[in-house]
Amino acid sequence: MRKATIAALGVLALAALASAAEIHGTISESGKPLPQGVPIKLDCSGTSASGVTDQFGGYSIKINATGDCKVSLESKGASASLSVTVYDKPSRYDLVVKTEGGKTSLVRK
Repeated sequence: MRKATIAALGVLALAALASAAEIHGTISESGKPLPQGVPIKLDCSGTSASGVTDQFGGYSIKINATGDCKVSLESKGASASLSVTVYDKPSRYDLVVKTEGGKTSLVRK
């Protein structure tokens, strides 16, 4: 009985890991990577996850949801967001922060 319980818990743990989705990539502005520590948020229909940029402007966010989501960030007092699609397998989104006419936006590279 104990072996069956341990096996069932192992299967549940693997299922939880398998359902986690990931987006990753780099974020730049004016041709330069964003500095380390810029907070990034991923929101998928009420489920959210967050991360920060590394010293190269890289990021990676894992979330237990898939489908249409929104990635957003705040940098230099302005916020920007972009709609993305999150799949079961990791997806790469290299992003660029653009400021035009005083409005900040986030676009794919």
